[in-house]
Amino acid sequence: MKKVAYMEWVKVRKPVRYELGGSAVMPVSISDLPEAHRKIDINDFNLYGYRPLLAKIAAHYGVSAKQVVTTQGTSMANYLACAAVVSRGDEVLVEKPAYEPLLGIPRLLGARIRRFNRPFRRGFHVDLAEIEKKISKRTRLIVLTNMHNPSGVLTSNEVLREVQRMAQRVGAYVLVDEVYLDFLEARPRSAVHLGSNVIVTSSLTKAFGFDGLRCGWILASPKIAKTIWRLQDFFGVNGAVPAEKISVAAFQHLGRFQKRTMSILRTNRPLVEKFLHDHETELRCVLPDGGSVCFPRLNRRESARKFAQRLLTKYETAVAPGYFFEMSQHFRIGFGGPTENLRGGLRQISRALKR
Repeated sequence: MKKVAYMEWVKVRKPVRYELGGSAVMPVSISDLPEAHRKIDINDFNLYGYRPLLAKIAAHYGVSAKQVVTTQGTSMANYLACAAVVSRGDEVLVEKPAYEPLLGIPRLLGARIRRFNRPFRRGFHVDLAEIEKKISKRTRLIVLTNMHNPSGVLTSNEVLREVQRMAQRVGAYVLVDEVYLDFLEARPRSAVHLGSNVIVTSSLTKAFGFDGLRCGWILASPKIAKTIWRLQDFFGVNGAVPAEKISVAAFQHLGRFQKRTMSILRTNRPLVEKFLHDHETELRCVLPDGGSVCFPRLNRRESARKFAQRLLTKYETAVAPGYFFEMSQHFRIGFGGPTENLRGGLRQISRALKR
C-alpha cells in the first residue's frame, strides 16, 4: 500500500519537549478571534463553495470568485489540482528536493515522473536551463513550491513567468504551491496572474496559525476550477459550515494575524541565524528568504536521519529529517513556535552536535 512517510511521521511520533519539526507558525487560539463564537452554525448554503469565503479568497488575490475552489487544506488542494489535469501515463516534472506529497501525488495518479534539480550548491534556486532541457511534448504538468519547501528560498515572478512560457509552448500546466508565500510581509503577486495554465494552491494553515480550520484553496482559470469542483464531488458534498464561517472571520482580520506572525519571526529568526553562525563548522545552510523553516546540512559522515533520531531519543528534540525531502545529510528546523521552545531546542541541537 502506498503511503506518505512524512505524514505518517508527523502523525504517529510521540510528543517531545522541544518541537522544531513543524513548519507552521504557532496555532491561533479561539480567544484571538472572538468573532468565531458568533460564527458557529452548522447550516448554510455552501454547495460548490461557501460564497462569502470564495469572495474573501478572491479579494485576497485579486481574482474572480469563479477562479477559486475551496479544499481541506493545501494537501487536498495539491491532489485535486494534479488530478484535474494529469492522467495515467502523462509526464510530470517535479522539483528536487521536493516536499514528499508533491512527488507522491502524481505517482499515485499513474504519471511518469521526471525531475529538475534545485541543488544546494546553487542555493536551491530554480534552474531554467534544466527545465528547458527536461520539458517535452509529453509534459503535462510542472510542479514546484514557492517559497521552496524545505529551504525557504523564494523564486521570483520573472523566473516563474519563464517556466509558465515553457509549459505553454508544449501545452502543459504549472502547479505552484504558495502556502509559504504569505510568510513574506511584502508578499509578491501570486503566480496565478502569470497565465491561464498556472494553478496555485495555498491555505490558512501555515502562515496564519489556523491549522485546525483546514481552510485551503486552489486558484485556476474558471475552466479548470469548474473541472476541479466536479472532481471534488468524489471526495465530499460540501465543506464543514462552521469551519468555513470561522475562516471568513479570519480573513476579515488577516492583517492582524500576519502582524502576529511577523512579530514571532522577527524574534525567532535571529536566534536561528546566531545558532547557524555558531555552528558553521558543523553545519552549512542556505538562509531562507522568509518563512519559518531552514534546511541545514550536516558536515559530518553521520546521516541526518540518524542525527534526528538521536535528537529525538536522547535530547527530547524533534527536527524533520532530510530524507523526507530527498536530502539525506540535511534536516529541517521549524522556528515558528514559541520562542522559549526554540531556545531550548537549539540548545539541545548544539549539545548533540558537540557530542
